[in-house]
Amino acid sequence: MIVVPAIDIMGGSVVRLRRGDPSQRTVYGDDPAAFARRWESEGADMLHVVDLDATLGRGSNSGAIARLAAGSRVPVEVAGGLRDARSAIEAAGERNRVVLGTMALADRGSLLSVRDALGAARTVVSLDHRAGAVLVRGWTAGAGTALAEAMDSLIADGITEFMVTDVDRDGMMAGPELDLLAEACSRPARVIASGGISSAADVAAVRARGAHGAILGRAIYDGRLGVREARGAACP
Repeated sequence: MIVVPAIDIMGGSVVRLRRGDPSQRTVYGDDPAAFARRWESEGADMLHVVDLDATLGRGSNSGAIARLAAGSRVPVEVAGGLRDARSAIEAAGERNRVVLGTMALADRGSLLSVRDALGAARTVVSLDHRAGAVLVRGWTAGAGTALAEAMDSLIADGITEFMVTDVDRDGMMAGPELDLLAEACSRPARVIASGGISSAADVAAVRARGAHGAILGRAIYDGRLGVREARGAACP
């Protein structure tokens, strides 16, 4: 299983939010590329880079993300505010993966255009949920579908890469939700788990449910979990 540190960017700074709430943010620094180098040096398999301003429709950090990705030695997946095929393909560049949420559920044609342009392995659908109900638009609106139903429909259309986030656990360091994760991982797709992972035991629990990867967030920024420690639990 791979370990994937998250680098969430707001106003050019690296931040972490609690349950996706911009009013509950902690700022960790103003150099996203420095964090990328740090997590790479500690053994990250991939970086998950989120433009929170684009997600919330109030700006863009595309320049900072492009510089970070250009200097990265490991794969980068770019997320946040990619709501049309053109912006997603541009964000991917030559080698990035893109993570699509709202667009993937609202505009299947555009999603499939991205998949056809980039390939299935570089096209990731983010399914953010609260108690199994999928949310969109920066977690502010319901999608009107359940996690399992959404996955089955997308898999039928050739989507093979997913990120599944329990929004109520995101940034709370209370441990991951495992039952719905196991249900998602039972499907013929690769799932990266996100939300609540705060210890090596959590990483091992996610691996045991069949996840392909684990997103590391607040725990690595607050020093509760090291990237090397997480890799040890992911690949015992």
